[in-house]
Amino acid sequence: MPKTGSSALQKWFATSRANLLKQGVLYPQSNKNKSHPFLSLPLDFEADGQRLLLDEIGRSQIKADQVFEKTWAALEAEIRATSPETVVMSTEYLFMRIGNKGRERLLRAIDRTFSETKIAIYVRQPSKFYASHVQQRIKHSATLPTVRPVSWRGKIEAWEATFPGNVSIRTYDKSALIAGDIIADFLTSYLGLTRHDTAGETTVNESMSAEAAQVLQILQLDRFPGQDDVVIPERNRLRKKLLEADRKLSGFTRPKLLAEIADHIDYASTDLLWLRDKYGILFDDLDYTRISYRTVGELSAERISDVFEINAERLCALEPVMVEAREMTWLKACAKALGLS
Repeated sequence: MPKTGSSALQKWFATSRANLLKQGVLYPQSNKNKSHPFLSLPLDFEADGQRLLLDEIGRSQIKADQVFEKTWAALEAEIRATSPETVVMSTEYLFMRIGNKGRERLLRAIDRTFSETKIAIYVRQPSKFYASHVQQRIKHSATLPTVRPVSWRGKIEAWEATFPGNVSIRTYDKSALIAGDIIADFLTSYLGLTRHDTAGETTVNESMSAEAAQVLQILQLDRFPGQDDVVIPERNRLRKKLLEADRKLSGFTRPKLLAEIADHIDYASTDLLWLRDKYGILFDDLDYTRISYRTVGELSAERISDVFEINAERLCALEPVMVEAREMTWLKACAKALGLS
């Protein structure tokens, strides 16, 4: 699933491709990508395609299928040229989509090429997933994901129905991972290999403080209204300057969810009980006796300050970045950030 160290894992596999191949493991080339997003192209791409792929291909299922078949043919050619024992492919785009229409095309290709298929799924504590999801989303959008309990069961059951007996689920949490590291955990658990380079997850998706996230949201509402999930160079430039200022400013901490938000997400997520009972998946931070169905499943969240703790003094200290935006006065911005206007 998303936000479980997939980017770090994919980057490591891509940069370790030659050494892995010596050990009989192929991590296929994938154009300029370190992952294999093409795997999701047959899965109702017109209605449920990812933003970056839509920008590249357009909302056409016919073209998506053509790109998939061409890329799969290249994969088969690479397999013939390298004769590996094992092929590893990775994309977080598949987790929520395996039940979509059009999957028969993907399954036919898999069945044609591989003698055995194993599915590796990592799951993360719901509140920690949400906090990470907000940080990623705010980079390209001023709107926040809805605060709601997780609904993984249907997705995981779709995987089980598709690959019965070949689905493995592991916990993405530092205390549960082998050596506290996603790369070492995957290598050991699924490939029987040992990580020989320096352990420790590679930083790929850089974190920003809750204060910086609040500023970035305000900038987007003011300068890019209604332009969510669209690549805008000016927005990228402002975000880069904001991250630089954020790191230089003292008191930087990773965003922390408000207690009531974290509790609602975790303890309304009854799928956690199913994961515990069926797969033995446990998250150490949770009191499982508190998990129960809530009549109010979703909570609205419009501002970063609705979900994260905000240090007001540190927020106002980011003034230089706001001044750089020019079109928005610092006084107005700070007032908005503090909920005073």
